[in-house]
Amino acid sequence: MLNKALVGIVSALVFLFTQAVISSVNTKATYEFSTNNNIEDSLKLTLNDGHVSMLISHNCKNYYSSRFDGVFLRFQNHYYLFGVEHIDNNNSQLTFSNFFIDSLRSGDAIYISRSPSFCQSNDSSNVLLGKRIIN
Repeated sequence: MLNKALVGIVSALVFLFTQAVISSVNTKATYEFSTNNNIEDSLKLTLNDGHVSMLISHNCKNYYSSRFDGVFLRFQNHYYLFGVEHIDNNNSQLTFSNFFIDSLRSGDAIYISRSPSFCQSNDSSNVLLGKRIIN
């Protein structure tokens, strides 16, 4: 009885992982997001055949930018990234991140980050507005 339950759970996990891989391999999109508060952050996100690249510009207390290159899995509008983040071309770190992108009928898009990838201050927002760029 326990073996049948384990086979069912493993089969479901394999199915979900396969669906996420197929969805990410078929994804080709480029987005530009920004926020205009007291702090101005911008994000250019390119999703192409399972590969992701992000260019993040921060204007916290001092201006800096970072670049992220890696792979992603996609579950509908949820993205899970794994790769290397290069901060100011001096430091690199292995990073796991996730976010949500919702496209609106007006052609705009909303980026909601669940990880503190932007400024570490309390004034920074994890919700960015932008547009999808047609390739």
